[in-house]
Amino acid sequence: MKYVRVEPLQDLFGYMHDPQPYLEILPQLAAQMPLGAAEYASAPGHYDFGSTKCVKDLTFGWTSLQDASGALSLKIYFEPNEWKHESGLLIEYADVQKFQIETNHADHSLKKMGSMQLDEVLPSSYGLTHEFAFTGGTLMVTAKDLDATWTDKIPR
Repeated sequence: MKYVRVEPLQDLFGYMHDPQPYLEILPQLAAQMPLGAAEYASAPGHYDFGSTKCVKDLTFGWTSLQDASGALSLKIYFEPNEWKHESGLLIEYADVQKFQIETNHADHSLKKMGSMQLDEVLPSSYGLTHEFAFTGGTLMVTAKDLDATWTDKIPR
């Protein structure tokens, strides 16, 4: 991530989280983002660790990638942490150009991604890039725009 900092602590028992550099430049970035991405990144509570609408501690649930009408659409559902969130988060991406998952497991298997630490949405020449940092890896999406909904219903 370019602005949001997520770094393992030296004792290997947790992470240091610092979204402040991103939050400081977010008004300028949001003006360059597609509308859905700007609303998502700027939503109240997004980086407030005590908020039920904070992405920290969500877990990767499932994904669905479809080729419809000549463009790829992607849905990703993040499951809630039972101690923090009232519902899960469904993000739907329009006209996907890139979808990449990397794990940091030694055998490079797609084991549990772990809990989300933080994310970062940036404007791009295509529309947006959206990067997620998990305890077990990273996820990156490049798309035209996104629509995010906090929901307890799990559509597929």
